[in-house]
Amino acid sequence: MNKKKFSKFGVSFVSVISLICGTSHFAIAESMSSANYQVQNDAFLIGGGHSTSVSFSADDAIGEWATSEDLTSTNFRACSGFECFQLSPYVSFTVKEGTSAPGTAGAGVNLGTITSAAVTTSDGASVKSIFITSASNSSAGTIIRVTSQNAGLKRTSAPTNIITSATATLVAGTEGYGLCVFSTTQDSGSPTVLNKTSPYNSGCTKTSSHSVGVIDTTSRTILSASGAIKGGAAEVLVKAASSTSTINGTDYTDVISFVASATF
Repeated sequence: MNKKKFSKFGVSFVSVISLICGTSHFAIAESMSSANYQVQNDAFLIGGGHSTSVSFSADDAIGEWATSEDLTSTNFRACSGFECFQLSPYVSFTVKEGTSAPGTAGAGVNLGTITSAAVTTSDGASVKSIFITSASNSSAGTIIRVTSQNAGLKRTSAPTNIITSATATLVAGTEGYGLCVFSTTQDSGSPTVLNKTSPYNSGCTKTSSHSVGVIDTTSRTILSASGAIKGGAAEVLVKAASSTSTINGTDYTDVISFVASATF
């Protein structure tokens, strides 16, 4: 069998947070809850509450003890008291690579030697996965988008070539490249769940199911949450295949960017 081989197949990643915020860490106090009820916040006061009109809404307190705002240290920032309950907008977002979570930031994914006899995939052993974490207090939700610098695995030396990315089920002997979301989780107390989105939600595996979604210069949503998310985590698999006519090379690469944004 004629097998085309490629070495030093590399994919590097750039993570970007589109919401501009401070570098301080945020700690969230848990809501008090029972089997049937949840007390989101409480305060010692003599009046106030939530009021609305056609164009505005307000939360106010009368007679509450003085609150503490803009408390800071080297690593943390705090705002305490009823009037600070909603907190400042925040997004926590990481992208790392490894054979198991949490991975290492900037490690990249080396696809190794690809032949036309099999589909190369993140497998938890020799080829790394991409591990994404996300948390936000946005009640309107968070989305994570993905783009590819080269719209495929690109060989830069002569003769140049590209294994184009497309939404497809990869098979041995046919060129292809893309991503799929293998799994998503969130903390048990998270208000919403972290969702896989099409075309990256095909139910792929690390062994035999190789459906992938396209990655190119168009920004596409790969993960989303409909509201505040706590402890969101996802494992994303990288998959590629070559054919017997693919030009040999040792410098096929791509740069993938993930961008997290939240609406407040």
